[in-house]
Amino acid sequence: HNIPVAAICDATAFLGNYGFLDQNKHTGNSLPYLKEGAPNYRGDENYIEKQSVSDGCLITANESGALEFSKDILNKLNVLKSKELEEWYALFKNGFIKITGEHIEK
Repeated sequence: HNIPVAAICDATAFLGNYGFLDQNKHTGNSLPYLKEGAPNYRGDENYIEKQSVSDGCLITANESGALEFSKDILNKLNVLKSKELEEWYALFKNGFIKITGEHIEK
C-alpha cells in the first residue's frame, strides 16, 4: 500500500523474523546480530552495512544511526528535500552551520 515503515536497532530483528526484510535492501546492528535475534530471517543478500538504508517504503537503521535514520525518514515523508535536508543534517552532524556570504558551507 506504499506505506513507509521505519525500524531501528532491534525493531529490524522483528521485521527480519517475519520476512519483511527478505526482499528489500536493509541494515541492522550487524548481520550476525540480526540473524541471532531473528531466527526466521532470510535476507542476507540484501543486508547492507550502513547506519541507515532506505529502499522503497522501508527504512532501517542500526543502533548508532539515529541521525541518518531521521534524515531518511524526513526525505521519504517529503518533510525536507535536497538543500534544506542537507543543511539540517550538517547542523546535527557537525553541531554548527558555517555561513559565508549568501550560502552555507557544510
